[in-house]
Amino acid sequence: MANFVLGYLEAIGIGKVRWQLTAKWLTCVCVLMSLPFSIYGDVFKIGPVTGNLGYNVGFQYTDNLNNNYKKQSDFTPIIGPTIDFSAGQGGLFGATTAGGDEFSLHVGLSFSVKPHLSTNWVETSFSSPISVDLNIPIKLKYDDWKGSIGESFSYNNSSLDNAVLTGQKTSQAAQYNNTVSANVGRDLGKSGIDFSLQRTDKIAPTTPSLSETDYQVSATPWISLRENYRLFWSNAYGLVFQGDHTKQDVQSITTSVGVSGQITPAFTGSLSLGYGISHLVEKTVGPGQGIFGGIFDPITLPAQNLGGISSSLAGSYTHPLHPSTTYSISVYHSPGVTALLSASSIQSVTGVSLSLAHQLTKSTAITLPIQFTNIQAEGISSSHEKENLISTGMGFSRQISDHMSWTANYQYVARFSNLPNSTYDTTVVTVIMNYHF
Repeated sequence: MANFVLGYLEAIGIGKVRWQLTAKWLTCVCVLMSLPFSIYGDVFKIGPVTGNLGYNVGFQYTDNLNNNYKKQSDFTPIIGPTIDFSAGQGGLFGATTAGGDEFSLHVGLSFSVKPHLSTNWVETSFSSPISVDLNIPIKLKYDDWKGSIGESFSYNNSSLDNAVLTGQKTSQAAQYNNTVSANVGRDLGKSGIDFSLQRTDKIAPTTPSLSETDYQVSATPWISLRENYRLFWSNAYGLVFQGDHTKQDVQSITTSVGVSGQITPAFTGSLSLGYGISHLVEKTVGPGQGIFGGIFDPITLPAQNLGGISSSLAGSYTHPLHPSTTYSISVYHSPGVTALLSASSIQSVTGVSLSLAHQLTKSTAITLPIQFTNIQAEGISSSHEKENLISTGMGFSRQISDHMSWTANYQYVARFSNLPNSTYDTTVVTVIMNYHF
């Protein structure tokens, strides 16, 4: 009798929850239906929101499902809807800033179902990239001062480079990044200065040790050498609070001088050279081996200062006689980077990235990227890992009609590490057909 009563009460509770969820959905539907709604061409409009709906069908093959030196191949069909929408032209629901400036919001996402044939596991998830960007201009008292407040959220679970680079045993390494920023700048025509304050939360559910919260404040005076070409001096102070209790928090100071903009008629980008200092904060991470569980002899990671030259070159080149082909290059070195190796509080990184994008026809494009990255774990208490990553591939896209397109991507990534069982390579082939209404 008791079991019957408990079962009856549980059924009432489940019914109540389902009714509450139904009521919430009905309320949302009523709110949406109360807004002006129209469909024209392949775009829908609900109040101030415009966008389009679509559907993905495709497959993915990998020869190393778990990013391991012991390979396991897998073939995965992919199906699911897509949606892309934005709000603007007067702001979300007609809102504007105090100064009358419009702000904008953009969201793009897709949902996919992936049955893994080798493991009989059905994966359902939002597919990346998902991005939400909100920018609100601020009208300041003086006309030559401008400001803005920004909110940027991104979700990525398809970056094979990132998964292999950080040593994650999955090709679907989910990452959530949320950045809140405030920017103020003064433009005097030939010169100016920009101030920035931002907080970034990085969450890695598959590898919690890579989660962290970053704060950064910067000041960048600049001089305009000519139209669309600047000389700048960037100065920044940063704080990194690690999500892993076994890793040290980091304070950093960086300064760099460089140029940015249209460096030559055919090359647009930036070039900088600077110096950075990182301070690893002393941290007690657990009890030692002494009496009473080691509480009187705790394990403490000592404070340490690390520094070095930082440099970067990034840009794109398009030959005037061949405008359908664009070459992109990125060369960089940083002495203090976090959230790349799970067993290290801070790392030094050197990288080279080259890419060619060619428009074969009006509706067909091809990309050829290649990348090399070297990472070294720094600090007395680090794992002392040294890693080299080589990544290459090819992407092909074609617009079949106004409503249908397809993409095919091949990627090969090789990871070389001085740690045991950490060297392997992975190949992934993905083909997706998209139809938007």
